[in-house]
Amino acid sequence: MFSVPRRVLPGLNIEVSAIGAGCWAIGGHAINRGVPIGWDDVDPAAAYEGLLRAHALGVTLFDTADVYGLGQSERLLGWLLRRVDRASVVVSSKVGYFAGTARHPYLPAQMHRQFATTLDNLATDYLDIYFLHSSDFGPDDRHLDGAVAVMRELREQGLIRAIGLRAPHSFAEQWATSDRPEAAATARWLCLFDAIQPDIVTARYNLLSPTYQPWETDIFDFARPRGVGVLIKQPLGQGALFRRHAGPHQSFSSGDHRSRDPLFRPTALAEVDARLAPIRARFGDTPAAMARVALGYTLHRDSDAVALVGFRDATQIHTTVTSLADPLTLQDMTELKALLHASHATV
Repeated sequence: MFSVPRRVLPGLNIEVSAIGAGCWAIGGHAINRGVPIGWDDVDPAAAYEGLLRAHALGVTLFDTADVYGLGQSERLLGWLLRRVDRASVVVSSKVGYFAGTARHPYLPAQMHRQFATTLDNLATDYLDIYFLHSSDFGPDDRHLDGAVAVMRELREQGLIRAIGLRAPHSFAEQWATSDRPEAAATARWLCLFDAIQPDIVTARYNLLSPTYQPWETDIFDFARPRGVGVLIKQPLGQGALFRRHAGPHQSFSSGDHRSRDPLFRPTALAEVDARLAPIRARFGDTPAAMARVALGYTLHRDSDAVALVGFRDATQIHTTVTSLADPLTLQDMTELKALLHASHATV
């Protein structure tokens, strides 16, 4: 029976599945402080079956957040953790977007309250990874020191094993001292990295991601010598890589984040289609074929990184995970990179 390949994740230094279950989508419809952050068409029972299927296929890393479905995602994952050996899985959650009645989500008292709620939702007494989900630490980063102190205290007490931090969607270390538009944001993130000293970072990387010059240090090359692990988010482009987008534009509810996400505007989806057309022609356009290509490309970038895949039900996670049963060959990778290079140059 197929089982997911495994890797040793830096920052935790333990073996985990090369694919992790990203549990954002299973939280369903949600709005936080007036901003849509959820997903339409999520049935909790089907989502839970997806968690069971992921575990049965050998997925050992599950990533959620307090704000995913405003607790719904954590609670669903908690039902799984009641059924399995807790020590056999790695669980990640996040804090930093939900403030409750507090003035700011990174006030120490609010962080402690939210952490306690997360543990209760997940039916566990510790987290393997706890992420600072937002980089908004208030005016002049006034809440940064307090937030870092809370995270280090939790780690010292054994309540969490690793501290996590989000990386920018596009990043090269050299940009911080350049005249590029990203210079200020890159410099600030490097300051946050030095102040927080995370064990793990999350970074977006997929077939649509920018490529870097040989002299540029991307997030993978930045993290590796520092012993920091990388969790790759959105390797499937939030589902945008799976299907052609011809026909009427799909509409989303006010609680679905795609209603405001630029990636899901008709013009952006048309660009995705144009970029992926030669890849679909070469490798196939079924969900399984595109998952094989997308995950093969993503996991090839760094031999230690783990890719987080989203899902709503057992069929979706099964299709995605089992696509690894037929790994890309070196020749496949050579052809794929050539097609991507051509698409970046012409679209």
